[in-house]
Amino acid sequence: MKEKWISSIMAGIFIAMGAMVYLSVPNNLIGSMFFATGIFLVLNLHNMLITRVCPLMVYDHKYHWSDIGISWVGNGLGTLIAALVVCFTRFVSAISDPIKKIGETKLNDSPLSLFLLGILCACFVAFAVLIGAKQEKGSFGQIFYVWLFITAFVYCGFEHIVADMFYLSCYALNFGADILQVAKVLGCVTAGNLLGGLFIAWAVRKLDGKDEAE
Repeated sequence: MKEKWISSIMAGIFIAMGAMVYLSVPNNLIGSMFFATGIFLVLNLHNMLITRVCPLMVYDHKYHWSDIGISWVGNGLGTLIAALVVCFTRFVSAISDPIKKIGETKLNDSPLSLFLLGILCACFVAFAVLIGAKQEKGSFGQIFYVWLFITAFVYCGFEHIVADMFYLSCYALNFGADILQVAKVLGCVTAGNLLGGLFIAWAVRKLDGKDEAE
């Protein structure tokens, strides 16, 4: 159990690292390409990122619903730790403007929009997880597919719950935030990420004939 909590917290920190790079790059496309830094760490170190745990729970029954809860809380703690560290450094001034813009966009968005953008994000991440898992670890194929799907969802502005946890933590620490608005974002995006991840994993499992094999 302790290992799961450590893995989940580290996953949150890794995603925050990717988000830090994204925020510090002025060009949106280039920043989106470098966001995948955090995902590569998560996938190659097999950390419990909720958007990785979710599809694998369905696809190969590696995880259970309790792991969803652990990863959500652990990921959030990891992003909060990263946000607190950032806020005590001069780096926070470099990302203050994009954090404010991103935070306000998310907090002022509608629940339906957040939910649907969460589903779209989960589709990309689930494919990155499932296709990447079929490639040899560290191979060109794994790197390419993961990079491609992650860059795509970040560039499109889709909603990833763990990245949002980091962005909103930074926003709240620097500008303050209404707890109900934050809860709206986290709840809607979590629901969208879970639904999208579960569906893609179920569909890929069916196409791969894993149920028949068992």
